[in-house]
Amino acid sequence: MHELSIAQSILAIAQKAAPPDGIITGVNIQVGELSSIELESLKFAFTAIRDETVLQKADLNIDIIPGEAQCADCNNIFHLPAFGHPCPRCQGFSLKILRGREMKVTSLTVED
Repeated sequence: MHELSIAQSILAIAQKAAPPDGIITGVNIQVGELSSIELESLKFAFTAIRDETVLQKADLNIDIIPGEAQCADCNNIFHLPAFGHPCPRCQGFSLKILRGREMKVTSLTVED
């Protein structure tokens, strides 16, 4: 379950960025549609490890980055919902992934 190690990394990043005062109520992240991360497992893992940290009241808010690819045969740029899908224009499989594999912490939600 690599989601646990991802949740631990998110927790470490958020703890380093946390202000000394205030209550963190949210950790906002972006996850690519093609990242192979199971979102429910990630949320579960985050919830399981956040207790007794400055993030104990924080929710994990996830924004999905759509997968996008460019066909090497016809140069068509299109939405790629998952690996294994051909280009919708020419049905080619020689694709360059443009976005959708990333995962990053974007911000923290803090209350005074």
